[in-house]
Amino acid sequence: MAVTDGLRARLRHVAPATSGRLDESGFLLAGGTAGLLGWGGTQVLAWVAVPDSALLATALWVVLVCGFAGLTVLHGPDDVRFSDAMFGWGTVNGTATALTVAGVSGLVPPRVAFWFAWVGAAALGYLWTGGLLVRAGAAERGRSYLASGGVALAVLALGAVAFETIAPVAFLLLAALHAVPLVLDAKTEFSPVARGAVVALVVGVIVGTGLLA
Repeated sequence: MAVTDGLRARLRHVAPATSGRLDESGFLLAGGTAGLLGWGGTQVLAWVAVPDSALLATALWVVLVCGFAGLTVLHGPDDVRFSDAMFGWGTVNGTATALTVAGVSGLVPPRVAFWFAWVGAAALGYLWTGGLLVRAGAAERGRSYLASGGVALAVLALGAVAFETIAPVAFLLLAALHAVPLVLDAKTEFSPVARGAVVALVVGVIVGTGLLA
């Protein structure tokens, strides 16, 4: 995209050369693993209600994000490191991070800072990625991400109208939204409908678990 060409050129100039050890599939799995560990760890901290759980969760995420960013910068393929999809994810995740920091500081309500911001980021990120892939001619992969974005929007709507019912498993929902679409893209040849159904099924099981908690 022309709007990001200048930024891409600058990043190519200043970024270290990649080792190329991490292919796109490995990149997706690494991202899914970081999301699963991060949101899973956040959920555990919420369940055990330890003192300063928000700060501990933030520290966990700092470690995971720095590790994933370093892995991407040093070993990811160039067509991933400098892609428009990554620019989009950087924007939505950066915005959600800013809201999280504001939440830790008491400037934004915790529910918005620690949950709604990230579900919204997932929805926008998947819809953005899906649109880019469809326009690039990778329609099957693109529609798969669009389906995942649609599920994320449904979770966002559910949280808006009935957050208390899913509160016990709120971060598990984020773990699923973060990890499952990436793993499906990296390791399966499922159709877009099947991938969307898998994501929706996992989300449904977690919501059901929350209702029974």
